[in-house]
Amino acid sequence: MNNINIIMYHYVRPIKNSAYPKIKGLELAGFERQLDFLSSKYYFVTAEDVIDAISLKKKLPPNSCWLTFDDGYKDHYSYVLPLLIKRKIQGSFFVPAKPIIERVMLDFNSLHFILASSDNINNLVLDLNVRCRNFGYTGEDLRKLWKKYAVPSRYDPKEVIYFKRLLQHVLPIDIRNKITASMFLKYVGLNQSAFAEQLYMSEAEVKELVNFGMYVGNHSYGHPHLNKEDKISQKLEIDLSIRFLKSIGAKTKDWIMCYPYGSYDHNTIDILQELKCLAALTTEVGKANLNIHHPLKLPRFDTNDFIQ
Repeated sequence: MNNINIIMYHYVRPIKNSAYPKIKGLELAGFERQLDFLSSKYYFVTAEDVIDAISLKKKLPPNSCWLTFDDGYKDHYSYVLPLLIKRKIQGSFFVPAKPIIERVMLDFNSLHFILASSDNINNLVLDLNVRCRNFGYTGEDLRKLWKKYAVPSRYDPKEVIYFKRLLQHVLPIDIRNKITASMFLKYVGLNQSAFAEQLYMSEAEVKELVNFGMYVGNHSYGHPHLNKEDKISQKLEIDLSIRFLKSIGAKTKDWIMCYPYGSYDHNTIDILQELKCLAALTTEVGKANLNIHHPLKLPRFDTNDFIQ
């Protein structure tokens, strides 16, 4: 049937000993236990196996499992890579190029660490609203924004969703960047550039992933919501990532895309087909069937969907 369980990972670290234990992620010991479980039930496949299954119609083994790691965190290099090498498992790492090249924070990571550094989300919301007022927003403006965006999700309460939405895409980019930078310095205690050095892999470390036989794929340049960008901007994001991948020795023929935030639209699909992308990963939940699913719309499971 060519079914494949594609598993998505983000933060993987020894959380209990972390300076930011409130960051949601997979405890390193839990990752090791999950690898034990997956090893007993599934057959690990490589990115090349998936490419051959799509391009050459080769059959994947029953109970296939493919490990994917998003966002280019240094923890992937420090903690995940040694375990994969030890167990002779290939992981696929999808890294946004901008924080690695420019040493800047991605907006959602900045928000994660602001939230993790504060004990009171209501105070954060109040602080955010005060800063919005400083940029000309009225009380009525903020009430409308609250009504529209303060909607709880599967994982977060309404206050967190409001905070994230305003500082990820609702406020104009220049305003949200200024607010995020000042709040990051206030609550985390470091400027974003200094923190980026700690959070993301360096170019040399990404090259080592390639040298150790891991797959490194396209996760855009700056990790935007692609479906909120016009076609020209989307293509630039994807092109710049391809240039980065070439510079670190990663494969760029029959390549694989991982959509930032799982977001894409018809323009994204057109661009990927034009650039001869073979497969693309979403955040839609489910088992991928390479005989049924569009290869540029493959679903994945989250690590939390499996025993840890």
